[in-house]
Amino acid sequence: MDRADKARQYRKMMARKQDRLLQPPKGQKNPRMALEGGRVYGILWLGLLAASALVLVFLLIQTKRIDRAFTYMTKAEFASLMSFLDADALPGKWQENADDIMTKGEIRDFVQSIGLSSMIEVSGGNDKLKREEAVDYYEQIRDYLDLEESVEKQTILLLQKAKDSCITSEGKMRLNIDEIELQPFHTYEVYTKKKKILGVCAELDKEIVLKNVTIKEVKNKQVTVDYEENEYKIPCEKTAQLQADAKCSLYVSGGEVTKVTDIEPTKESAKDTKASQDAQKAAKSVNVLLLDAGNIYRKQIYVTCEGGYTVKKGKSSKTYAAKDLFGGKALKLKEGGCAMITPQKADAKLFLADAKGSHISNGYFGKMMIYRDTGGYYIVNEVAIEKYLYSVVASEMPSYFAKEALKAQAVCARSYVYRQMEANDYSDYHAHIDDSTNYQVYNKSDVQNADIEAVEDTAGLVMYAGDEIVDAYYYSTSCGYGSGMEIWNQENAIPYLKAKAIASGNQTFDLSKESDFQAFITKKKKSYFDSSSPYFRWKATVELSGAIQEIKDCLTQRHALNPQNILFYSTTRQKEKKVSSLKGFGGIQKMTCTKRSKSGAVLELTIQFEFGKVKVKSEYNIRSVIGCAMEKITYTDGNSNTVSRFLPSAYFTSSYQEKSGRYLLTGGGNGHGMGMSQYAADEMAKNGWNYEKILKFFYDGITMKKIS
Repeated sequence: MDRADKARQYRKMMARKQDRLLQPPKGQKNPRMALEGGRVYGILWLGLLAASALVLVFLLIQTKRIDRAFTYMTKAEFASLMSFLDADALPGKWQENADDIMTKGEIRDFVQSIGLSSMIEVSGGNDKLKREEAVDYYEQIRDYLDLEESVEKQTILLLQKAKDSCITSEGKMRLNIDEIELQPFHTYEVYTKKKKILGVCAELDKEIVLKNVTIKEVKNKQVTVDYEENEYKIPCEKTAQLQADAKCSLYVSGGEVTKVTDIEPTKESAKDTKASQDAQKAAKSVNVLLLDAGNIYRKQIYVTCEGGYTVKKGKSSKTYAAKDLFGGKALKLKEGGCAMITPQKADAKLFLADAKGSHISNGYFGKMMIYRDTGGYYIVNEVAIEKYLYSVVASEMPSYFAKEALKAQAVCARSYVYRQMEANDYSDYHAHIDDSTNYQVYNKSDVQNADIEAVEDTAGLVMYAGDEIVDAYYYSTSCGYGSGMEIWNQENAIPYLKAKAIASGNQTFDLSKESDFQAFITKKKKSYFDSSSPYFRWKATVELSGAIQEIKDCLTQRHALNPQNILFYSTTRQKEKKVSSLKGFGGIQKMTCTKRSKSGAVLELTIQFEFGKVKVKSEYNIRSVIGCAMEKITYTDGNSNTVSRFLPSAYFTSSYQEKSGRYLLTGGGNGHGMGMSQYAADEMAKNGWNYEKILKFFYDGITMKKIS
């Protein structure tokens, strides 16, 4: 018997029971017939519900609330919890005032509108509805109306939160509304539906254990760990018993590590190493998630092919002729469904198209897999690695660059993709990587013969450091000096990536002092390999006061992704206090470089507000935040750009211009500055260096081997 039948049977049983209780003496009328609308029936139900409510309140009292942010519930969150109802069942005004807190009067009117006023007692006017009360009413509504039990209650530990998604102790989940202020390493009881968090029941004072954690670094009452292929930095007072390269179990609650058990050293066996190498050798293709302007999901998809092709959905398949259009309504994919598109000829290319069949992408080798889940459609291109590299080299380096530079790029790109395939970041989407600058730019430029030759001349070659494939980072242009991992606050983390001058002779010097870096960056020296790049030196004007909201939005977004690198401090009443938002900070007063690396990169930027300050760490964050306020940038060749919203690099010095109220930035380089500089590689090749010599300059102590 399903839940709906049980509910109907239970109600019939209660009605018969009430009939017996109210049966009059023989000869008298049944008083139940005289009660308008079954009021006694409703009273008995209210008595039962009141008892249930007492039990629920008792359980909620056991939950220690450690964050006042969850005192109330907004209309947006309550509407999200009602996902089992039709959208038109919710009041239209709730969408207009989604951020408003629910009141008792509003929940009363809602209960009445869905026909449960005789079952659920609600009283009150404009008083704010506390979360505990909202949860109480929600549980009752859910019990009556969610007959398929589609909503579940789960206990999760939040590990990382982005705007609309998060990683938890129970796996990756999406947030139905991104305004829910969940904090990393706190425990919550949440309502979920198909891996989607609809709302929060309560924050719990409960430890969650993370097993088989690998310790990477212990520093400043913080432990950096690897857990299920992701890296996390967790506050930890118990650092004395921890050491790098150990495995253990961590108990986490309230934003920090509370207990450590099962500590054991990590010893990578030769067997494990061989298994990893065998897995790499076996990999002949890569699955690439094709993003749509940075988004995973697409509302609609159309595909054509330059030759005949086959579309397979489940057990059925259909053949299409060259240039025939597939997609739109013909997709007919249900949630969880997949369509596999395969050209009949191995080298025929597939194209993304619009509804009229016009191409909107370059051609793709291999297969296309179209998936559908709750978020919509998404596309994965399964392609042979060497053919994938044709398009990466074409997209990442100009084809007119010297041949040996293109070959160096091909080896870097091949090493990088094999390394990223091990990480398998996009496993939830049946992919290894995506096609953007998050990994390597793929298929954004037409492939030229020079690109194909560079890949084929280095077929299968990757860089190794010992038994591991190198993290082959690369970038466009240096300022004359390259960095190691210190630009990402991980000094000496990768020994083959070292800070040094990008010039002959492997020179090293310290540029961490402001005066030394200023002297370096203001001189145009011809001796550096990158000096012919338009990005070698640049000047930018930045006006903070006109971009306050943009900067705040950017800071909030970057803080949600990695709160360890965006730190908020309230300075009201002349007392500095770490806080979780920019609320009440007011306008921006100034920005200052407060820490610089030996290679000259800004490691920490401090932005002073009227009633607070923000410390911005890591080069990408710094470039993003300043880019919001950038008005104009002028390059080495004299060309200017007034639309760019991203600073080329973190290698800059700044001075405030009193007259204009703007900052003048003098900088150099384009990119993070770590690994191979592409413009430098081109100049090296023009000076007679082969690709192997180029790569060994940028990656110390590496060897090159064929992976297959």
